Amino acid sequence: MLREEIEQIIRKDVNDPRIGFFTITYVHITPDLKNVKIGISFIGSDEEKNRSFEGILSAKKYIQFKLGKKISLKYTPIIEFEFDQRKEFRIEEILKEIKKENET
Repeated sequence: MLREEIEQIIRKDVNDPRIGFFTITYVHITPDLKNVKIGISFIGSDEEKNRSFEGILSAKKYIQFKLGKKISLKYTPIIEFEFDQRKEFRIEEILKEIKKENET
């Protein structure tokens, strides 16, 4: 539930042109529901990925505020974003394979 809500907030409510194509790869919430770590992966050049991550980080408080309005928990979890590069490499490998197949 948190993953979907956070993704929707970023896509629809955060208007930062630095944020490009992203995927939320994992959401880990503590047992007391007060902290959440969100893995996020980007597609693009290293510069684009870094700009996108900076955009996400700059909107963190806003995302947390909007999340608090959408979920019904006693406390709004404190959000921490992590740049997840594990999934990013696999996605790029698949895209390269598809491009190679289309060229042949």
